[in-house]
Amino acid sequence: MYHLMVRASDAPTRLPVILAEVFHVALEQTDVSAESEWEDRNWDAVVTCEYERLQGDLNWSLTVYAANEVDYRPAEKELASSVAQRLSASIFTSWDARFPWVRRAALPDGSFTLARVLQPEDDSPAYVVDAAESRIPDLPNVPVVKFPEAVRAYKLPTPITDSVEEAKPGRETSDLVSLLGNWELLCSRLRSGCPPHGWFPADLYHEDLEHRDRLGEAVDRLSPEIMACTARDALEQLDEMYRRFTIDDGGLALASALDEGITDLPRLSWYWRRRPLVLPWSENVGHQADPTDNETRAP
Repeated sequence: MYHLMVRASDAPTRLPVILAEVFHVALEQTDVSAESEWEDRNWDAVVTCEYERLQGDLNWSLTVYAANEVDYRPAEKELASSVAQRLSASIFTSWDARFPWVRRAALPDGSFTLARVLQPEDDSPAYVVDAAESRIPDLPNVPVVKFPEAVRAYKLPTPITDSVEEAKPGRETSDLVSLLGNWELLCSRLRSGCPPHGWFPADLYHEDLEHRDRLGEAVDRLSPEIMACTARDALEQLDEMYRRFTIDDGGLALASALDEGITDLPRLSWYWRRRPLVLPWSENVGHQADPTDNETRAP
């Protein structure tokens, strides 16, 4: 099953031909019907689409099904792109379950971006495309911004944490492994140039340093017989990586980037006084990778 949200007002009338082309089936093997329509459907169809009218920036909600006998089944991202190019309209799909308000948008030129879509509320039944990471041609007034969610969702390898996890820690160390993985992700981002944009918001950097505080506390609480040496070795490796890709500025760059600054900065641990070699929260950083593609990358 595929779920798409479509900008094109004439989508239902054009979809039968498009679906036949995309799924490599005959036109008579498709059916496109309103969600409430049951009498006049083509019940022999192997590719079907139910549509529902939407209000606001999006015109239609489409639910597409392909029967078992359909040999070619594109991924949802590929289907969205194919439909967007044929309709010359933006197609919105799900992106990451952790951030349901952010959707992947397939654009008519074959590219993708992320868009923040506000769900209807009681006082406003319309879908609103509130912002996007790049310009959407058929929604030219939507502001273009960078999404912190894209940074969080972009996966990077964590081999050091993986080696600790393979030591089969018990429940008492599960939080430690999670915190260790978060610290390794930050170190990997700094080493990799902060993908996918080369940008990293200051408030998320601040949050990662707070997690590093918790990580140190968690390691200190470990008893010697519960993988303490393994965890400390891993932490030392990651701290060294962090040092290689940061410089000591007394914490001034981060403090100045945060609305409320940092309280008691002189009393905080050493990593609070370091900043990335190139400030990732600068507005002048460039675009690096497809932000809608959050598959794991090699280091």
